[in-house]
Parts: sequence; structure tokens; C-alpha cells
Amino acid sequence: MADTLPVPPGGKIGFRVLRNGTPIGEHHLTFTQNGDDLAVAISIALLVKFAGIPVFRYALNATERWSGGVFQSLESQVNDNGTQLMVHAEKTAAGYAVQGTKVAPYTAPANTMPLTYWNEALFKGTILNLQTAHSYPAIVTPAGWNSLPTAEGGHIVAQRFNVTGKLHLSVWYDQNNQWSGLEFHVSGDERYEKITT
Repeated sequence: MADTLPVPPGGKIGFRVLRNGTPIGEHHLTFTQNGDDLAVAISIALLVKFAGIPVFRYALNATERWSGGVFQSLESQVNDNGTQLMVHAEKTAAGYAVQGTKVAPYTAPANTMPLTYWNEALFKGTILNLQTAHSYPAIVTPAGWNSLPTAEGGHIVAQRFNVTGKLHLSVWYDQNNQWSGLEFHVSGDERYEKITT
């Protein structure tokens, strides 16, 4: 059932994204339910400036679809500073048929889920990268509860999970299993602050 998934109240999640403490854009997810079917639209828009001059742009638009609580398909388009990337995945009897700009078509395992963070269960199986189309397991270690700053200056209490393996990041979920924060390092320290209003 779609209602077994951690769909947020109001059907939206948003974050302000900071790089080395400076806001560079936002990351939004919108959830649309229709009976047992769920569609999740993901939008990321980032712009890094140096001395007021744009030096890096990143945009991602993706849609993942679920039915009966089971991941069914994913479509994503990425503009990585001018490099256009695409990922398509669809459930089959053998797992998930995956295509991507930089990979030969392949079948990912039946426990695959997209790396969109909102569903904590994704770390229990195989992760599908929305940019590279690669899939791999993650090593996840709980690291205690923290008080996280929100985009509006408030705080959220959430549990930290350190993810290693092919990924190196920290992600947080609150006591209602809602995605609450993210940190990683890619040529700078990126931090997500949840938009709560």
C-alpha cells in the first residue's frame, strides 16, 4: 500500500542547500498519491558563484513511481555544469532494467531503490544513482541523534546515519522517519537545511 511509505504530511519536502556555509540553491520533492500509486517528483537547482561570477550549475529533474509500496520506475535528467545525463529504470521480472548515458543497459537487483533519500528503507538494499545510473549496496552506520538547524533558523531532532562504501555522506531522519538533513563533500562541504514553513 502507498500509505506504508513515509510520505510527508502535505506531500512536500524541501531543503536549502549550502556549500561551505553559503546558500547555493534548493532541493524539492513533491508527492502525488492516487490510490495505491505514488509519484515522487524531484527537482534540484544549484548555482555556485565565485566573486559574483557563476562557476558551476547543477540541475536535476526526476520522477519515481511506486505501486502498492513497491518501486516501479524512475526517469531522471541531469545538467551537471553543461553535461547532460539521463537515467531510466523500470521494474521487470528479473529486477530493474536500467539505462543511462554513461552505462551499458543492465539489470539491477530486485531490492533496488533510487537514491532520493526520502525513504530510509533504500539503505537496506541496492541503491540506484540518479546521475550515473550505477547501482551498489551501501554500508550504513547509525551515529546517534542530533539537533539540526532548519532553513528558517529553528531546529529538528533527528538520527544520523553515516553511509560509506561507494557513497560517503551523512543523512538524518526524524522520529517519524521523515528525511531531515544531508551532508556530503564534493569539492566543498554541502549541507542540507530543511524548509519547515
